[in-house]
Amino acid sequence: MIPGSESRVAFVTGAGSGIGRAAAVLFASEGYRVAALDMDAAGSRQTAGTIESQGGSALALQADVRSVSQVQDAVSRAAEAFGRLDVLCNNAGIECYRRADEYTVEEFSAIVETNLHGPFFCAKYAYPHLRAQRGAIVNVSSVQALANESRIAAYAATKAALLALTRGMAVDFAPDGVRVNAVCPGATRTGMFEDAMQASEDPGREREALERAVPLGRVAEPEQIARAILFLASPQADYVTGSTLVVDGGVLSRLALD
Repeated sequence: MIPGSESRVAFVTGAGSGIGRAAAVLFASEGYRVAALDMDAAGSRQTAGTIESQGGSALALQADVRSVSQVQDAVSRAAEAFGRLDVLCNNAGIECYRRADEYTVEEFSAIVETNLHGPFFCAKYAYPHLRAQRGAIVNVSSVQALANESRIAAYAATKAALLALTRGMAVDFAPDGVRVNAVCPGATRTGMFEDAMQASEDPGREREALERAVPLGRVAEPEQIARAILFLASPQADYVTGSTLVVDGGVLSRLALD
């Protein structure tokens, strides 16, 4: 257990499934109290229930990160329940596979509002609490921010913008001792990943091709991404800010011609 973590509080968005759930459970296993936020109320309750069944302390919160008022209310409830906030993990995100010219205006707007506005709103309203504890923000971006596959332009654009937001916040918040970093996962076995596989013409072949493209030969598990998030949020990374940690099994290290 990380020394002193039993007094700390982690606020995790998109905590109802996938990487968010894995991060919330891992924070709790390290002694953090956890505010688990998701737009899916059942998902956030399930995550909180898992944490509590393992002896941890959790608060289930339902909110749409695109809504300023809902974010403000969720942050206030978490701070009131736990008395402090030490870590914000901005994980909530959506994607939609389309050619760049095929997105509807509504689809594009929803992706931008969730993946970029959401982290900004959460950071803005959590910041006074994080500043009081000299805390940390970890934004979950994507390898798509750095190199793109086809039919994912809107998602990639928001994840690249999130890296710029991470750097800007890191510079702005450093005088207050608040660190801001980002994690860029590669393909990870989440519900979003499974939906994409099932939408392909041949899910089995698509999965095998993807695994062959990863130098380590496998898709990540959510828990592997969660460990990177925990590191960046912890005092073990107390001199790391404005950085991007790629967790992709080596995908971005391999030339496509290899």
